Amino acid sequence: MSWCVCACVLTLQVYYPIFGGRQDTYLQQIVDPRKDVEGLNFYYCWNLYHNVRWIDPMHLGSAPGTTNELELLNLDPNVGKDDKAPPGYAKSILPCTPLAVVKALESAGVYDSQLPYGDRLRGRTITVINRSEVVGRPLAALLANDGARVFSVDIDSIVEFNKLAKDDGAGVSGLRKSERVRTAHEENTKARLRSAHVVCACEHPDVESCVRESDVVVGGVPSASYKVPTAWIKEGAICINFSSEKNFESDVRSRAGAYLPAIGKITVSMLQRNLLRLVEYKEIAQAKK
Repeated sequence: MSWCVCACVLTLQVYYPIFGGRQDTYLQQIVDPRKDVEGLNFYYCWNLYHNVRWIDPMHLGSAPGTTNELELLNLDPNVGKDDKAPPGYAKSILPCTPLAVVKALESAGVYDSQLPYGDRLRGRTITVINRSEVVGRPLAALLANDGARVFSVDIDSIVEFNKLAKDDGAGVSGLRKSERVRTAHEENTKARLRSAHVVCACEHPDVESCVRESDVVVGGVPSASYKVPTAWIKEGAICINFSSEKNFESDVRSRAGAYLPAIGKITVSMLQRNLLRLVEYKEIAQAKK
């Protein structure tokens, strides 16, 4: 654990995993969202998964889902058309490592700036090999909410994150949602500016077929023995590794259009970005008092 001090804001930075499992989840939730530079508090994660991008810092930490984004249109009719927050609001903090991958993809030209904000990955297919709660799952959600079709690969399953897919109410488990849950979901969706992704069964039977179709392949398996065969990678695809171990073979550049073997330095920059965002939250809240 480390401490950062900037502009009188005391923040917490915790390096996960610590204990693993539920104990780490508990630690993530007891960090005050006003001090959470990593963006793993449930308040921020809820916003991420439901594609809620603007928050009112005065209500930071209130019950997730209470922000009606459509009300922001009364403040500014152009809300949602670009990445600028309306007056008195700010962008919701995002987990630093998934955000680092997003910034790397923006730099590589994977995001199409000619498309509307929030839809700039439309037409892209991405495979993320890791579905941890800290990086893999939130990364898949982020990319899908920006319009990509995302294959999320984990040790025991492959699922698809896609905001263009139709939610049939069954999900990947095959168990249908109750009427109460479906109604609550519909009401929540009506209060959002943008549609959020759904998780559904993947049509591909194995990792190879997912990788072969993908414009971007992201590896995050914490094992030195796991390697994505270079022969699977589409010619010109972007390959990114966020694991401490290299998940691609040494000749990956022979097929990849670009290969980023590590994103640690970008992640540190995103931590600094989130720190400045927390300072912005404090300033906006003080101005509203």
